[in-house]
Amino acid sequence: MKQLYLLRHCKSDWSAALQRDFDRPLNERGKSDAPLVCSFLNSIISFPETKVAVSPAKRTRQTVEPLAKSWTDERKNKIDWNESLYESGLNEYLKVIRQTPDTAENLLIVGHNPSIQDVVEFLVSGHRLDELVHVATGTVIMLDINVSSWKQVNADNAVIRFVMPPRILKKAQQL
Repeated sequence: MKQLYLLRHCKSDWSAALQRDFDRPLNERGKSDAPLVCSFLNSIISFPETKVAVSPAKRTRQTVEPLAKSWTDERKNKIDWNESLYESGLNEYLKVIRQTPDTAENLLIVGHNPSIQDVVEFLVSGHRLDELVHVATGTVIMLDINVSSWKQVNADNAVIRFVMPPRILKKAQQL
């Protein structure tokens, strides 16, 4: 059994219309959500057993920064800043997943929609279901995948363990 964690970048800033999409940063809400989401991830994932692949876009980098703050330089250097996670789609994400070394029990991908939603729907049902899950910005999705090797990941062999948007994490903090 492998675990796949998918994190859609936090809320980005659309106010600077002349920016390239790749360079779009987080907005204020995104900047406040990122530490909360990363704290949650640090509490549930054993990072020595986890490969981390991140789109190199500015907003995904800013989303993952709080996650890596407490990591050693050696661990930070193992982050896979993977260009195929930016402006791609289901097939590119599947390549990244299937190329994960089997020594990694977990994989965390920090990327973009609609790719993340497409991956979830494909792995759970085998096809696009038109919002099986809603993937708001900053949402963490965990899938249990019934395989022994990442190379075996395919349609209809995953189960959604949880979908955790930042608004739920904020409510939990208030309890």
